[in-house]
Amino acid sequence: MPLLLLFDIDGTLLRAGDPVHAEAMRLALYEFVGEPVALDGIPLAGMLDRQIARLALLRHGLDNETIERLLPEILQQTGKHYAERVRRGDRRSWVLPGVRELLTQLWQQGHLAGVLTGNTELVARTKLAAADLDQLLPFGAYGDQAEERHLLVAHARFTVKIRYGLDIPLAHTILVGDTPRDVAAALESGTKVLAVTTGRFGPEELRTAGASAVLPDLADVDRVLATLHELAARP
Repeated sequence: MPLLLLFDIDGTLLRAGDPVHAEAMRLALYEFVGEPVALDGIPLAGMLDRQIARLALLRHGLDNETIERLLPEILQQTGKHYAERVRRGDRRSWVLPGVRELLTQLWQQGHLAGVLTGNTELVARTKLAAADLDQLLPFGAYGDQAEERHLLVAHARFTVKIRYGLDIPLAHTILVGDTPRDVAAALESGTKVLAVTTGRFGPEELRTAGASAVLPDLADVDRVLATLHELAARP
């Protein structure tokens, strides 16, 4: 039975903190609100772009009805602004150690690797192309497709079923991420999770959140592969 691996992007596959992404959202918010909307103070790590934009608009004083009306266009425009500013290869140096080799080996071993990310689909696809990882991560679930991160697991599994004709059980589905929100998404969706400390959180924080396993990074590919297989074998 193949494994389904769903990787977070920022802080897991690529180094965290993309200023162009934040600026793209600020521009989109400004265009629809007509004045600057602050993102300062919002705990961005592990949040969906939809959640970030919603919280920023709420703090700015907009009512829920207006926010619901504006959100789809704001998220679409965020993606367009990002895609206008980032080109293929621009983020190649941002790829964290071991990532490219790990993804290559997963596919060679017959497993499936995609993304489960808070980025909107256009931002994510642009970011992966900029890192030259898009061919190794050909599918995913994105931050404009659900209200909560754990709901994206069902999106990803449905995509795999349609695209590859495979109904991979939750027991063989593993999230890989760097934040407590990645861990929570796995726990709430009934999957397992490998957490890495390449983002802003240390091993104790991730273990306390309930991570199935914690590694410092993805650099030791043999160790990562062994850990993934061990997780899949757990009841």
